[in-house]
Amino acid sequence: MVIRPAQKIDAHDLACIYVQTWQDTYLSVIPYGYLSSMSIPRLEKAFFDELSGNRIVSFVAEDAGTVKGFITGGYERNGDDVYSGEIYTLYVLKNHQRRGVGTRLVAALAHQFDRSGIFSMLVNVLKLNPYRQFYKKINGLYLKTKRQPFAGEAMEVETYGWLDTTLIDRP
Repeated sequence: MVIRPAQKIDAHDLACIYVQTWQDTYLSVIPYGYLSSMSIPRLEKAFFDELSGNRIVSFVAEDAGTVKGFITGGYERNGDDVYSGEIYTLYVLKNHQRRGVGTRLVAALAHQFDRSGIFSMLVNVLKLNPYRQFYKKINGLYLKTKRQPFAGEAMEVETYGWLDTTLIDRP
């Protein structure tokens, strides 16, 4: 498995992984109408636009020339006084989970953050996400739970943080 910076040409793969992981993870959690309306072409354009700018950092996990997971991040978006970086997305295809791919993607993002002068970060994850414990396993500190509107419902979101991204393992 190779971890490398994402490129605009990866936008289609990112969109496909995004839709697949959402449908695998949230089928009984998120309203079906929301999941079934996810559009790969629309998401591909959004990822292409993101990768064309300088506002996000993104890495992909590639195996035998095929993208199996990705991470995006950048500056924390809600003005937190302590945490200056944020993981925006982290998705790994189901059959590649629990193999260290997510950990390697987080480490790559944290390393890039360090190089950019961002030394703390957080992530927000739906409380009903069965994989949220991953962030605890990589030493994310549980910070809070809040309710946010999502897909027409108020859903609980947990926030995990790292005060010092230099302490995240770098395999």
